[in-house]
Amino acid sequence: MTQRSDRSSKSARKGQEADRRKRGDALELLRTQYRSLAERYERLEAMINYIPDFIYAKDRDSRFLFANRAIVLNNGFTHVDEMIGLTDAEIHPTADARKIEEVERRVMETGEADLGVEEQRMKGEGWLTMSRVPLRDRDGRITGVVGASRDISARKRAEELMSAQTRLLEDVARGIDLDLLLKEAQALLQRLLNGRQVGFILSDEDSWPIAGGFWEFPINSRDGGRHGTLVVARAGDAKTEPMEFLAGIAQTIGIAIDRHRDIARIAYLAEHDALTGLPNRVQLDRKLGRLLEAAGRERKSVTVAFADLDNFKLVNDNLGHAAGDELLTIVAQRISAHVGNSGIVSRIGGDEFVVVLEEAAGPAYERLTAILADISKPLTIGGVEIRTTCSMGVACATAHGGTVSELFVNADMALYRAKESGRNAIQMFTQAMAEHARNKLIRIEELRRAVERDEFVLHYQPQKDIPSGKVIGVEALVRWQHPTEGLLPPGVFISLAEETGLIVPIGEIVLRKACKQARTWQERGLPALRIAVNVSARQFLEGSLTHQVASALHSASLDPEWLELELTESLIMQDVEAAIERMYELKQLGVSLAIDDFGTGYSNLSTLRRFPLSRLKIDRSFIADIPEKPGDMAITSAIISLGRMLALEVVAEGVETEGQVNFLEGAGCELFQGYLFAGPLPAPEIEELIAGMTAEAG
Repeated sequence: MTQRSDRSSKSARKGQEADRRKRGDALELLRTQYRSLAERYERLEAMINYIPDFIYAKDRDSRFLFANRAIVLNNGFTHVDEMIGLTDAEIHPTADARKIEEVERRVMETGEADLGVEEQRMKGEGWLTMSRVPLRDRDGRITGVVGASRDISARKRAEELMSAQTRLLEDVARGIDLDLLLKEAQALLQRLLNGRQVGFILSDEDSWPIAGGFWEFPINSRDGGRHGTLVVARAGDAKTEPMEFLAGIAQTIGIAIDRHRDIARIAYLAEHDALTGLPNRVQLDRKLGRLLEAAGRERKSVTVAFADLDNFKLVNDNLGHAAGDELLTIVAQRISAHVGNSGIVSRIGGDEFVVVLEEAAGPAYERLTAILADISKPLTIGGVEIRTTCSMGVACATAHGGTVSELFVNADMALYRAKESGRNAIQMFTQAMAEHARNKLIRIEELRRAVERDEFVLHYQPQKDIPSGKVIGVEALVRWQHPTEGLLPPGVFISLAEETGLIVPIGEIVLRKACKQARTWQERGLPALRIAVNVSARQFLEGSLTHQVASALHSASLDPEWLELELTESLIMQDVEAAIERMYELKQLGVSLAIDDFGTGYSNLSTLRRFPLSRLKIDRSFIADIPEKPGDMAITSAIISLGRMLALEVVAEGVETEGQVNFLEGAGCELFQGYLFAGPLPAPEIEELIAGMTAEAG
C-alpha cells in the first residue's frame, strides 16, 4: 500500500507540474501577443498622429472613441485621453456642434458614407474637405462613425487668387477702361490681402512711399520695357506671401497697359497718317464736312487745295524709300507751319497732300503761293542736296462745290491740269475742266464699247525701198470707226486707251487683223510684204504678249518672218534686262523686232548690241527739217551709220520731200515711209497701189 501510494503521489506531482508549464506557456504566449498588438497599435497610432489630416472615431452617442494628434491639438488639448468620452457639444459652440451631429447621425442611421464635402472651418479659419463613414463591429452592426478631414485652405486660397486674376484678364479682354481696371485691381488686392496697402506706380509723376515695408513687382511691357511697379505692403516673408500671384497680377496689368496703348495707337492710326502724323482721309472728311456746315451758316469761304509733289518717284528710285519718307515728313512740316490753326493739312496718299484754308479766295491764293515757294526750297537728304517742286489744284466752297466730295473731285481735276501745264504751279478749278472731265468719261465708255463691238479698222502705210522703188513692207496703223463721229485717227484715242488699259485689248485686235490681212494679200497673189505692228508699253509689260503674238500668227496661218513688232526706244530702256528677256521670247517665235522713234530715247551702242533687233526707224522729228538743219542731218547720218555698224536695216519715217529722199539715199538709208510716197491707206488701196506699181514695172 505504501509503495502504491508513493507512486500515485509522484504521478500527481508530475501532472501538476505539466499543468503549470502549460499555463506558463499560455501566459507567455498571451504576453507575446499583447506586446505585438501593443506595438502594432503604437505604430498605427504614431502613423495616424503624423498625418496632418484630422481623423477620429465616435460611438453611437457621438462620444469620441479616438482622435489623432491633429484634432487633439486643434481643439486645444494636449493628449487624446482628454477628448475620449467627450461630445462636440462639450468642445464647440452649440450651433457648430449641432451641424456636426446632424451629419454623423445621418451616416449612422442610413449606413451611407458622406464623402468629400467642403466646409468652412469653425471660427472661419479656412476650409476643410470632410468625409464620414459608418463604424461597424465584426457582425456588421453600426456602432459609431469614423471621420476624416483635410485642410484645403491653401487650395481654396490658390483658387481664390486664380479666380481674381482670371477676372482681371477677362476685364482686359473686354477692353475695360484702364483707370477703372486699375481701381478694380487695387480694390481686389486689398480685399484678398485683408486690407493691406496696395498701389500702382505707372509714371514719374506718381509718388509712393516705397521702403522696406513694401514688396515691389515690376509691370513689364511687351517689348521688354517697363510700365511701372506694383507695390504691396508686407505682412510676412516671401514664403508666406502669395508672391507668384502678385507677380501675375503685375503681368496682367502690363498686358492691360499694352492693350490700352495698342487700342489708342489703332485709334490714332485710324485717323492719322503713320509717317507724318497728319490727319488722314477719314479725319479730313469729317473735319472738312463740319467746316463746310459752319461756313455755310456763317457765309464764310473755304479753300481746298490738292498738292502733289513733282517727280517724287525720282527721289524714291535714286535715293531710296527712306529718303522719300524723310522728304515727305519735311514737306508736311513746311505746309503745316504755314497753315497753323487756321486750316487743315492732310496726307491722303503717297506724295499727295490736301490743304484746307478758312479764308477768302484772295488771301488763300497768296498763302498757297507761299507754301509752294517754301516746299521748293533746297534741302539735304542722305548727304544729297535736292530741290522738289509741287503742283496744286484748288477748289473753293461754294463756288466750286458745296460738299466734301464735290470739292475733292474739282480740286483733283485742277491738279491734273496743273500737271499737264508744266507742273510747279497752282491751277484754280474752272467749269471748263468739269466739262472736259465729263467728255473724257463719255469717251472712255465709248472706247470700252468700241472694243466690245470691234469698231477698229486698220490702215497701212507702205515702206518703199529707195534703190528699187518697190514696196517691201507696210506699217499697220489703227483707226476708230466711231458710230457717229466717223473715222477717228489714233491721236484722238490712243493716249486714253493707254491711260485706261484698253490699249491691251486694242493692241491684240490690231495684231490679229494685221496678221490676217498679210495672209489675205499673199493668198491674192501680191508680193509678200512684211507687216509692222506697233506694241504699246502696256502691251509689252503684259505677260501674255508672247502668247498673243503666237496665237495671232497661228490663227492667220502667217509665217512669222512676215511680222515685225515695233517697240519704242523709251519703252525698252525703262528696264533693259526685262526688255531683253521679253524680246528674246518674241524672237524665238520667228518674228522680227524694230525700234520705233529711234533717237528720242537714251540708248547707247553697248545697250543696242544686246537687243535682238532687225531694224531702226529714225524718228520723223529728225527728218522734218532736212536739209534746212545741219544738226538734224548730222544726227540722222549718225543713226544710219550706227544701223550699218550693227547690221540693221534703217527706215526713215515722215519723209515728205525729194530733198529728204536724196539726203537719205546719199547717207546710205535705203528704206523710207511718208507722205511723199503714200500716207496710211485702207487695205484695198494698198492692193491697188502695189498692183499699179507692178503694172508700171512690167
